[in-house]
Amino acid sequence: SDVGATAQRSRAPNGDPGYMSRVLKNYTEHACDGEYISLRCPHRTTISIQSSFYGRKAPSHQMCPSRYGQSFKDIEMEDLSCSAVTSLQKMLDECQDRRSCQLLVNSRIFGTDPCPGTSKYLIVWYKCRPRWRQAGKEALQGRSGGKA
Repeated sequence: SDVGATAQRSRAPNGDPGYMSRVLKNYTEHACDGEYISLRCPHRTTISIQSSFYGRKAPSHQMCPSRYGQSFKDIEMEDLSCSAVTSLQKMLDECQDRRSCQLLVNSRIFGTDPCPGTSKYLIVWYKCRPRWRQAGKEALQGRSGGKA
């Protein structure tokens, strides 16, 4: 039965479009407001954004404490259900299909501040896809675009 499983595994990339997404390693990066976030992939691979979150879910004593002194009242007033809906699209625009990208994290890059007065952070989940996949796709798109 081992031989059958090996044969099946070797056929999977062609028969299963989700195969690459599942086998590729997941990377996670995070940065607080005012810091740079850097996404980077190895040679011959490019960034494939899986998910992105900008806002605050965890209290500041657990993640990204405010750079300014916080009183107990400030911490009590912290918004813990705050997120920017534009986060994923922004990361796709800035980083998708590149080998690396770097962004200074602050609410302005995501549009309207989802929770003014609360310090926020960005978390990005991504994979590094082999570059040959994109090359084939771009070549096909170029050909179909020429007919129009």
